[in-house]
Amino acid sequence: MAASPLAGQEARTHVGAGPVYAQPTGSLGRYLGNAYGIGGFVELGRPAGVLSLRIDGSFLRFAANTSARPYLLMQPVFITTGSQIFTAVAGPELRIGIGRLRLSATAGAGIASSTNTGAVTGIATPDRFSGATSFGDLTLAYAGGAGLGLQLGGGASPVWLDLSTRYVGTGPTRWVREGNIPVGYISGVYLKPTWSQATLIAYQLSVSVGVPR
Repeated sequence: MAASPLAGQEARTHVGAGPVYAQPTGSLGRYLGNAYGIGGFVELGRPAGVLSLRIDGSFLRFAANTSARPYLLMQPVFITTGSQIFTAVAGPELRIGIGRLRLSATAGAGIASSTNTGAVTGIATPDRFSGATSFGDLTLAYAGGAGLGLQLGGGASPVWLDLSTRYVGTGPTRWVREGNIPVGYISGVYLKPTWSQATLIAYQLSVSVGVPR
């Protein structure tokens, strides 16, 4: 953050939040659509310092997909898949101020929790294959990115508008997609989730405010 005459009065803590748009990459990008959600963060550090501790959390929901598949006597069943992921990471942030602008770079590690669901409807007689089945996994996560901030207000509680992009990755988790729900005339409907690392690029527009000491 750029130094100012009021820097000594500024808060050492900043909190911010805003919408997030994410694009899955790698193997995840081949069978999941884009994700939307919300993210928040806390920055802890000296107002005029170049280094701070940043804690990020985000919740993303991937676009659901519904498709029809033939079943007994060509009766169609409808298969809906949905996925969501929560990540929380913490790490150092490097900040360089240029007037009212601020450039930043971050890196961190933490945890990720994913929930993936496959729901089957349209079976005439409900059985063990009908309804919804969910898979949940908790794994390690890592992230790194960069941002550009514009100071909208100063004083003891400065206000910043930030645009940032981050690369987020997790350990192997189970993901449910259309092809993971085969329909057999003998076996019926069954789930075969795919184990895959989650990697995505997230874009966030956020507003942050300094918390007075």
